[in-house]
Amino acid sequence: MKVSRTRIALLVLIWIVTSFPAFANGTFCVNGFIYKALKDSSSLALTGYQTFHDADYSQPLHIPATVMYKGKAYSVKRIESETFKGHTEILSIVIEEGIEMIGENVFEYCTNLKSVYIPASVESIKEGLFGSCYNLTSVVVATNNEIYDSRDCSNAIIDSDTDELLVACSSTQIPPSVKSIGDFAFYHCNTMEELVVPEGVERIGNFAFFGCSNLKKICLPKSLTELGADAFQGCNSLVSINIPENVIKIEEGNIFAGCNNLTSVQVDGANPNYDSRSNCNGIVRKSDSALIATCRTTQISSDISILGDYCFDGTIIHSVRIPESVVYVSTNAFSGCNEIDEIIVSPNNPKYISPKGSNALLTKDGKTLLLGCRTTAIPYGVEKIEYNAFMGRYSKLVLRMPETIKEISPFAFSHCNVLHEVIVPQSVQLIGPYAFEGCTNLVAVQIPSSVKKIDISTFSNCYNLSTVSLTEGLEEIARHAFLNCKNLKHVYLPASVTKVDNSAFENTPFSEE
Repeated sequence: MKVSRTRIALLVLIWIVTSFPAFANGTFCVNGFIYKALKDSSSLALTGYQTFHDADYSQPLHIPATVMYKGKAYSVKRIESETFKGHTEILSIVIEEGIEMIGENVFEYCTNLKSVYIPASVESIKEGLFGSCYNLTSVVVATNNEIYDSRDCSNAIIDSDTDELLVACSSTQIPPSVKSIGDFAFYHCNTMEELVVPEGVERIGNFAFFGCSNLKKICLPKSLTELGADAFQGCNSLVSINIPENVIKIEEGNIFAGCNNLTSVQVDGANPNYDSRSNCNGIVRKSDSALIATCRTTQISSDISILGDYCFDGTIIHSVRIPESVVYVSTNAFSGCNEIDEIIVSPNNPKYISPKGSNALLTKDGKTLLLGCRTTAIPYGVEKIEYNAFMGRYSKLVLRMPETIKEISPFAFSHCNVLHEVIVPQSVQLIGPYAFEGCTNLVAVQIPSSVKKIDISTFSNCYNLSTVSLTEGLEEIARHAFLNCKNLKHVYLPASVTKVDNSAFENTPFSEE
């Protein structure tokens, strides 16, 4: 029988589709599951999933521990990070016996996922497993798993040896036997509104309640001794919180970053290490009177000496008033505070000044600008714009600096998205790494001959940057200096340039004349 070429092509296509189609980098797909060989070549990692139209998603989706490919059986040992991320069609997951590792954020945004079964073979589970799984109500670990458990019908994954709750969901009930809550444990448990942390819990880890946007009330136990960095970041609905008397360690950085509705922060009066003196609505470390955590109603009271690293990070504030008691302000203290309109320093402060009309924080000699805001006028006489000084806050279309400026520090104007044009004065000798990184609306930059080097990532991710004026005297353009400047179509390099890193203009349409 004669078979047409069209018929042969169709048969070949059917064979390819119904067999195990190969993908790039040695991966292949079976029943929607995408696998990649591990180094030993006899076992696989599950790296992705494609919706399988013949699958009945009303039934549990079984993640296989064994798969046949080209007549050979392979063991599946790992589920890699984000494998099932965003697959809203999946209602239930059963991980089969034999899989040993589950990576980060594997089921994130599986918004209709209701139940998950973890087998005894799993011996490693990474962070953020169930982020934004709004409907997840059942998390069960096999009773014979020697490393993890889901004791007391807790709907959580707990380290059996350390009694640390590692992974939770919005329906989790913390058992009284738990001693600590791990890093990112309640990551994006967005539908959880209230939580009572039981007595016996001693530590809450870094980012433990990150992104719990509907959490309105949390009760912390007297047994608590340690709070990790950014523990409550992004808890937008949280209104008030009380820090118990036995907390002896709070990691540096505002543990309430992004808690936009938080208005009351109180430390128990019996706590020997921290307080909320003068009803400041913040956390102050007693040993050095350092303000370390804040909310939008926090006041810098007259008995605070230090504004610590990231203490106002991610807090919506419009006015900064520095009393005479403050003798040290971290360069990161106001990171992420993009709505500051006013900066006032007590005239009696021994370390800092805020010249009339400047709305800026300067060192006492007036030579270093430490903090600027949306209304800052940079005073004549300033020689250095400090690290992070205007990060995300400069609100004018054109940046003009006085001729006294000699140095622009790293990240000084990064993420200032209103900026359209930067004119660097001839007095400037040094522009630090990332100084203008992420200024997405920046169009034109003029660099004077006094600047000898464009440093690492100085203008990276300035997507709209199209005009850069470089003059004789420039000698070096460093790594990623103009990374992702997608509109930078033409740059003239002066003869004085002797070194251009291979990645300086990465992902740009730059051409040299």
